[in-house]
Amino acid sequence: MLRQIGNQFRKPSGFLGKIISFLMKKGNLHAYNKIIPLLNIQNGDHILEIGYGHGVGLDMICTNYNCKVTGVDFSELMQQESQNRNKKHIQEHQLDLKFGDYLKMPLPQESFDQIFFINVIYFWEDIQVAFKKINEELKTNGTFVFYMVHQEDLKKMKFTLDDIFHKYEIDYVIQELELAGFKNIDFQFDTGYIIKCTK
Repeated sequence: MLRQIGNQFRKPSGFLGKIISFLMKKGNLHAYNKIIPLLNIQNGDHILEIGYGHGVGLDMICTNYNCKVTGVDFSELMQQESQNRNKKHIQEHQLDLKFGDYLKMPLPQESFDQIFFINVIYFWEDIQVAFKKINEELKTNGTFVFYMVHQEDLKKMKFTLDDIFHKYEIDYVIQELELAGFKNIDFQFDTGYIIKCTK
């Protein structure tokens, strides 16, 4: 049962997925409020969110900024919820929702001014592959910001005890960011780590 719950946090689906997604929406709102200002969004920017979930962050950005936004997620349930929440932004061609695995999705290189995600890193077995892909898709001097729970806090959660969740130490994450070519790496600790860097 715990493994099933862990899988639902990775890719919500069905009735249990709806329950888990409700919990995630409530928990992620605080992180969105912290991360979005750090993106330093300017008029006309093109932004990518990896793992957009309910589309709450996408809605916040599209509502408050004059920019174009792309989102990628591989949960059909999350895609449906995000489409419903962001119908207006989609109709106005401000938001493009893509469905699929980000690591397998070809996106144009140097096409985004900002890339961000919340609570996605645990589900990547090789974060260097992900960081290199993100670096390639960012414009020069583009901003990359993400949120992750402290490794020790993640270990305390019973549903994270198997191999679904990869529990990364902050020092290792910073090392992998540097190897992927990121610079100006900075982080702060709130309820979790908020990491910001540039290409």
